[in-house]
Parts: sequence; structure tokens; C-alpha cells
Amino acid sequence: MRTHIRAVLALAIMLGMGSSAFAQEAASGLGFGVRAGMGLDPDQFVVGAQFSLGKSLKIFRIVPSVDAGFGNSRTTIDLNADFLARLIVENTSFGFYGGGGPTLAFIDRSGGSSSWEFGISLVAGLQVPIIPKKATNIEARFGILDIPDFRLLLAIIL
Repeated sequence: MRTHIRAVLALAIMLGMGSSAFAQEAASGLGFGVRAGMGLDPDQFVVGAQFSLGKSLKIFRIVPSVDAGFGNSRTTIDLNADFLARLIVENTSFGFYGGGGPTLAFIDRSGGSSSWEFGISLVAGLQVPIIPKKATNIEARFGILDIPDFRLLLAIIL
């Protein structure tokens, strides 16, 4: 139970960091967003936060994120360090992205056992103009090794 409280508190602190310093993703590629969705294996409701640390080599971005999953008799906290390539359709806010990176997952199972696991996440997504004047992403994450197998997330860049 204490782990659940710490996880929710850490997530709340990260979400509270969405100040004007992390305003909507600009030409620099900097941005902060919140995200939610679902996971499979384990079947979970997932919430999280992501940071875009800016562009490197024009279309590439470093995007660390944290996701907390709840359900299926366990709580998971994933720390992701993604390297993404983004292709935005000219004169629109629609685009595609893909990439991947390492993931460190904390898994707290009901019954008292917990463990840290390492894996690789492969990422594919769409940037779609769902909310006016906000970047909105639909992202699929595929886990390799001992991390959650699949997550489908909707992210809003604040």
C-alpha cells in the first residue's frame, strides 16, 4: 500500500511541473505532456507524464517518460528513455513518429512481492490535431523482455 501512495505522489509531483516553462511544444522541440491509456499483459489502466527534451539532428528527439499502471493484481511504474524520430506533414499538425529505448520497470504484485525489471520499448505513434492549439499523440508501446508487453496511450502536450 505504501508503494501505491509513493507512486501516486511521484506522479502528482511530475504532473504539477507542467508550468509555463514546459509550454506547448515549440519549434525547439521542448514540451511536457500528460498521458493515459490501457495496457495488455498485464491488463491495466495507465497514466503518465512525458518530457520532450528538444530536437537533435532535426527530426530526432529524446523523450523520457514515466507511466504508472494499475490493475491485474499489480502496480507497475515504468521509467522510459525514448529516442524518437518525428515526421510532421508540412503546414499541418499531423505527423508520425517511431523509435524506442530502454525501460526500467518496478512491478509491485499483490501478495507482497515486488521486483525491478529491465527491457526495451519499441514506440510507434501519430500526432493528431484532436484538441485545438495542443499537440495530441496516440502512442503504441511494445515491450521486449521483462516489462509490460503492450500499452496504448493518448498524450496531450500542455
